[in-house]
Amino acid sequence: MSLRRRLDTLRRESGAVGPLNGDAPAADASPGHDARITDARAAATGEAPKPPSEQPRPSPNPETRAKIERLRRQIEAVRTAGEPSPPGVAPARPWNAASPYAAPFAGSTAAPGFTPLQVGTMSAAKPRRGDDARLAELLRGEIVAPGVILTERSVPLSRRHGAVALHRTAGPVEGLPEGNVDPRGVVFLDTETSGLAGGTGTVIFLLGLARLAGDALVVRQYMLTAFSGEAAMLESAAEWVGGLEGMVTYNGRSFDLPLVAARCRLTGVTDRFSHLRHLDLLPPTRRAFARRWGDCRLTTAERRLLRFERENDLPGWAAPESWFAYVRHGDATRLPLVAEHNFHDVVTLAALVPALADAHAEPGAFEADILAVARAFERYGASGRAYRLLEEHEAMLDTDGLLELARYYRASNDWPRACEIWQRLAARGVAEAVERLAKYHEHVRRDYAAALALAERLPPVPDHDRRRHRLRRKLEQNGQEPR
Repeated sequence: MSLRRRLDTLRRESGAVGPLNGDAPAADASPGHDARITDARAAATGEAPKPPSEQPRPSPNPETRAKIERLRRQIEAVRTAGEPSPPGVAPARPWNAASPYAAPFAGSTAAPGFTPLQVGTMSAAKPRRGDDARLAELLRGEIVAPGVILTERSVPLSRRHGAVALHRTAGPVEGLPEGNVDPRGVVFLDTETSGLAGGTGTVIFLLGLARLAGDALVVRQYMLTAFSGEAAMLESAAEWVGGLEGMVTYNGRSFDLPLVAARCRLTGVTDRFSHLRHLDLLPPTRRAFARRWGDCRLTTAERRLLRFERENDLPGWAAPESWFAYVRHGDATRLPLVAEHNFHDVVTLAALVPALADAHAEPGAFEADILAVARAFERYGASGRAYRLLEEHEAMLDTDGLLELARYYRASNDWPRACEIWQRLAARGVAEAVERLAKYHEHVRRDYAAALALAERLPPVPDHDRRRHRLRRKLEQNGQEPR
């Protein structure tokens, strides 16, 4: 409810239906509202309605009058500050130069001759005409539709992104449990959005796409500068990915892809993204490094796996406010930094594919979680490869990894190698290894005395108590003595 409407509501509730102290009636008040109230009062009392000039105007009680005065002061403050925000939209906060992330961008110049636009030079309702042209020049892009700026850059495959040579994306990449990836048939996608909550209230204001073309990685970025351009942005992007079979994202399964599908539905654009074969790189990254790194954010992966360090990077959480500063105030100061952040995200996606494949092929060399990688191969139907990894990295396995390898040997009836692992672990007091050895001696070798000697080392729990009782009974039946 606007301030003016709230003020009129208080006046009507107090009986003061007309304007107070010479105020003009609110523009959003219902036509004829005061007249309808007058007619209703006349019908209730049986008296003829008096002309408006003769009608008494009761004074509000002190509490109501205080509320009215407070609202009037708020309205006056809005008038003094400048044009009000659209109905239902809270006024945007201006750029705060004292904020913790303002200092790194103070005086930044993302393009030659760039002069930052000043906060407050534009209406909160919409930017002034001509600013999109200036922003397009600043981003080195072009306006391809009202409210849409397109930027296109080519990155030669002869370059490196950190420690990874981009030419490795020129052909099929093997090594991931999810299957082989042919980068020439996929689009790399990353979005910058108006918020992280998702749902219909979240808008994609920067859509970053990349695909291989010849000997270069071509990156396209669609910058949305007005809500009316959203359909044109999605249609152009969908047309550009036509003919591709796959898509690579980072956390796209949970965030980017559902959001793109929702925005396509809301704008009536055919969704050409959801049917693409999707490889989300976050699950393989977590699988291999969740127990090794503090977090698995994209910037962490590129720093630790690609050895790529960004300079003066805009924090991802500052991107929405940077966009709103332009939409509401025309302040384009930080949008080049947002575009550069998104550009690095998209190129990192391309470089991560071969890097993650290497980490899954040689997890020990990358300090990855060997057991988690092996279990992933088994889950995707490559059991042979899973246990070859465990065998090749046996010296680097922890207790869980060794127990998994021993289970594989047991399933393969390779009892000597299984027992060798169990004996090593039993010497360290690993209860599961002691139990496995007890079962082996009881059921395979039928050496009940050796089995009981091992069972005596197990904790006093019901299952182990039953095992010890059973083994003693078997020894008595065979006329043997416990060791």
